[in-house]
Amino acid sequence: MTKIRQREVCPVKDSTEIEVAQREQAGCAIARLTGRLDSLNYLRTRDQLIKLALEEPRAVVVEVDGLEVPSEPLLTVFSAAWMKVSQWPGVPILVVATDVIRRRWLKRCAFSRFVPVFADIDEAVDSLGVTPMRRRATIDLAAEPSSAALARRFVRGVCAEWSVEPEIEEVVCVASELVENVVKHADTVMQLRLELRDRLLTVAVRDGSPHQAVLRQSQSGLPVGLGLRIVSHLSRTWGCTPDIRGGKVVWAAFKAGPEWFFRKFPPWRSG
Repeated sequence: MTKIRQREVCPVKDSTEIEVAQREQAGCAIARLTGRLDSLNYLRTRDQLIKLALEEPRAVVVEVDGLEVPSEPLLTVFSAAWMKVSQWPGVPILVVATDVIRRRWLKRCAFSRFVPVFADIDEAVDSLGVTPMRRRATIDLAAEPSSAALARRFVRGVCAEWSVEPEIEEVVCVASELVENVVKHADTVMQLRLELRDRLLTVAVRDGSPHQAVLRQSQSGLPVGLGLRIVSHLSRTWGCTPDIRGGKVVWAAFKAGPEWFFRKFPPWRSG
């Protein structure tokens, strides 16, 4: 029998009548949504789900029995949130609808190709199976130019300790660029985090500025500035997501498996 630890918080009611009540069960964040989903609260609802995922539970499980959805396209709020967190932090989003008729309708909708629908919380949690092991290391940094050098030493040390195989200098360079961007543009304290999970190495920097990191383009259509261009070029993928405590997290992911070795040293072939 699944052991349940509930941490019920006061529902947060915004100006457009969406209520969010959160609790925890089996390491998952359970979010009960109540109200009418519309174009005015769509983005706030998506961002709330993303913020819950950034706390890195096993999964974000969304109860929708009390959610009124006037049109099917609004249901993409769940797949849109999933797309933001699927690469990092790699937390699945699941939907629960106990009403049979509603559940059948949801399973026919397009979003369910990415976000599965279940009959109850236990079924959703059981579907997760064994969660991949994560390794994590963090360092707090000040908004000072010297923090970039500290970040580089930290990344090299952690990667050596974990014996990861990616091209370390690419990871070091990206971490340095992300830290320097905070120093230049956010000017807040920050936390640099390295994570290794399922052959994916992620560099993430959390800062206190709500302004999103955007790869800007000039009028000619070419990218402007070097920082995020370097991040985009060197990493497998990168992104920027709002943090539940305020501010944002900018992250970049790298493959950390044997394919890195063979890309650098391809196997010998005759003829």
